[in-house]
Parts: sequence; C-alpha cells; structure tokens
Amino acid sequence: GATYWAGPKLGEPYSVNTLRLQGSAKELSPATLEKRRRRKQERDRKKRKRKELRAQAKAAKAAEAAGAATPPPEAPVGEAQAQPALLFNKVEVSAEEPASKAQRRKEKRRKLKGNLTPLTGKNYRQLLERLQARQSQLEELRAQDAGKARELETKTQWTNVLYKAEGVKIRDDERLLQEALKRKEKRRAQRQRQWEKRTAHVVDKMQRRQDQRRQNLRKKKVAKVERRLEKARKKGRILPQDLERAGLA
Repeated sequence: GATYWAGPKLGEPYSVNTLRLQGSAKELSPATLEKRRRRKQERDRKKRKRKELRAQAKAAKAAEAAGAATPPPEAPVGEAQAQPALLFNKVEVSAEEPASKAQRRKEKRRKLKGNLTPLTGKNYRQLLERLQARQSQLEELRAQDAGKARELETKTQWTNVLYKAEGVKIRDDERLLQEALKRKEKRRAQRQRQWEKRTAHVVDKMQRRQDQRRQNLRKKKVAKVERRLEKARKKGRILPQDLERAGLA
C-alpha cells in the first residue's frame, strides 16, 4: 500500500527539509494544472454546445407551430391540372443513316438560291474562269435577246445580295480576283524559291559533312599507320621509308 508521511513527532522541531516536503505535497505540477485547465475548457465548450442545440430545437418547434397555424394557399384546379409536377425535355434521336455523297449534293443544290452557285472560296483561278464564263454567256444572250439578258443579270445581282445577307462572301469582281490570283501566284513562287534554296542548303550541308567524315577517316587511317611504323622503329627495324629518306634505297 501507499506510505503516508504523518509529520514530525510531538515535540520534534520542524526542519527545512520537512517544510520543503510539505510544500511539494500541496503544490501541483505544471502538467497537472494544464490538464485540469483543458478539462475545464472542454466542459465549458460542451455546455455551450448543448445550450445552442436547445435554442435551435426551440426555434424549430416555434416555426412548425406557426406553419401549422397558417395553411398554404391552394392553387386553382385548372392551373394545377395544366401544369404537371415534373417537366422532362423531349430528346429526339434520329435513327437514320448518314447521308451519302449523292444525297449531300442534292441537298446542296436544293439550298442554292436562283439555281446559281455562289462565287465563294479561295480558288481564285477557278472563280475567275467561272466569272468570265458567266459574262460571256450573258454577252451571247444579250446579242440574241436583250430583255432576257437584263432579267438574267438582275436575277444574278439579287441572288448575290441574298447570299451576302446570309454572310456569304461573294467574289464577283474580276479586277479583285485577278489581283488576288497574282498575289497567290507570287506567294507560291516565293515559297518555291525558298524551298529550292532550303533544299540546296540541306544538300550542301550533307555534302560538307560527308567530306569532313571522309577526311577524318583518312586522318585516322594515316595516324594508325604512323603508330605502327613508330612501334617498328622502336623495335629496331629498318623501314623502306627511312631508307628512302636517307637516300640509301
């Protein structure tokens, strides 16, 4: 069991060690004090939490009582029947196969306005040829019937206006097409020159690298032969090259 100190005997004086022992028995260590402080904080926190929960429960009961006292307004019968509770979007999935090339071409012809294909795109040569063909056809028709020629010209102009209203860029100016074609041909020629220059540079670079490689191999071969000859000279051999240099061959 535990041993307790009962203090000094009757008539025995208190010494310094005795007083120090009594003080240490009454005082607490810092760890114990910290532990007690944390326990007190935890109790206070739980107490506040319980108080908040009771307040929330009381407020919820009061709200339920107020809601039961005032019933919600009823909607009209016709409106309730007309509007369902849930609405779902209708998604239609087409089970048809993708259109073939002929069908796409037919659909494209159907979308043409006035049965006239618009002059669009960046193939300026083809656009220029088509525009010149239309102009020549219009001139031939004007020579035969001026009225029909005017009708065709008006129809073409209105068709181009409709295409432009849809955001389609119509290229029906012969002068602009010729300038665009010249610029395109100029860029193509410039790219061709750049490509030829680059090709020549690559070929020249490859040739120089091949020449350098052959030269390096030749140097290595000569150095290898010289090393062998030097080894032979160190061994005391007389080589034909040495005799030729000395004029004894």
